[in-house]
Amino acid sequence: MDNFLKKYTDAQSREGRVVKFFSNVDLSKKLLETNNLIDLEIGCGHGHWLNSYSDSNQNITCIGIDLNTKRIDKSNNKKNLSNRNNLFFFKAEAFEFRTFMPKKIKIRNIFILFPDPWPKKKHHKRRLIQNSFLDHLKLYSTKNSLLFFRTDFYEYFEWTKDKINQSRSWNLNNENLPFEHETYFQNLLPNFNTLSAAPILV
Repeated sequence: MDNFLKKYTDAQSREGRVVKFFSNVDLSKKLLETNNLIDLEIGCGHGHWLNSYSDSNQNITCIGIDLNTKRIDKSNNKKNLSNRNNLFFFKAEAFEFRTFMPKKIKIRNIFILFPDPWPKKKHHKRRLIQNSFLDHLKLYSTKNSLLFFRTDFYEYFEWTKDKINQSRSWNLNNENLPFEHETYFQNLLPNFNTLSAAPILV
């Protein structure tokens, strides 16, 4: 079993991790400066894209999460070399992170770049983009939030378009990714498609 799962065996202990993360003095200070809004990258990989994005948007609190410990370590190493005070990385599962983060915090922009496509049909239920995920994500967003998705796997791109078209929470729109920077995965996967979506306002 993964050491993380051995240490954090239940929801309460994992909630405690998220609460502790948000109690970080530097993060708390930055959140006050940015009205408790964050830009969140789900599946931040090695942190290439978010490190560069945060450097160009220093008035924004940027958080990257990933389930892979080595990726988070590499992301933090990049951050520490540049000493960015608006950037934070954390090992976490997306649903738990959003569920346990303080209610006052809202997500301004959500970035999902090159997620695992789980190409086999029997594994499609493991894909991040699901109707339940989209509904849950809206609960932590604002009326001006934007969702950006990029993948090299065309079938997953079409799947995501279909899920958003079926969604009660999000509409496709024509916003461009606000920042372009080649990443580790993008260098490996030069052909890709991108879409964006905005919350449906009730």
